[in-house]
Amino acid sequence: MSIEHNGKQYHAVMGSDVDRDGMYIEVRYDKGELIEVFYSDVSHQMSVTMFQQDVPVEVVEWAISIARARLPVSAQPGE
Repeated sequence: MSIEHNGKQYHAVMGSDVDRDGMYIEVRYDKGELIEVFYSDVSHQMSVTMFQQDVPVEVVEWAISIARARLPVSAQPGE
């Protein structure tokens, strides 16, 4: 998955984290992590971690939209 914004190409990958018991979407640019959207199987919560400052809001929104579509957010209790 990728998106171009202001001439820069951003890439997203999906993965699983056994230690933290959850799944994530990670967005990278130039081999460096920019954003991680993590879904915890323990708390059934999604969180966003920013690894760099000044990430364009469009890229953040894109990462969150991928996470909502691909991570098991609908498995939250009470839904």
